[in-house]
Amino acid sequence: MQLEDLKGKLVLFKFSEEIRHDLSLFQIFKDELWAVVTGIETEGVWIENPAYELGIWWDDRGELVPPSKQIKEKVRTNILIPWRYIKAVMSVEDERFQKVKIERLPGFEVYK
Repeated sequence: MQLEDLKGKLVLFKFSEEIRHDLSLFQIFKDELWAVVTGIETEGVWIENPAYELGIWWDDRGELVPPSKQIKEKVRTNILIPWRYIKAVMSVEDERFQKVKIERLPGFEVYK
């Protein structure tokens, strides 16, 4: 398998100890994670968090929302993980495993 073949697939990542304390910033709460690969770069791999909880500070017109009215929403994000922080990657070749039809994927919320 080539790295480019992972794009669009649900893949298991094992991260190095070196990045472990920084992962919570990206709402990754363990050093292992199932995530969909959205891109491959020479610097690292892009993975998707389909439900990153983000505070909304601006309204639809681009105006600042007062702090008392700010809310958190779940948004789709992409995270670049540099190669040096990835210890291992596993892809499952069974087609049933890749045909995920739900928004909530294992890895981010499920394994907190």
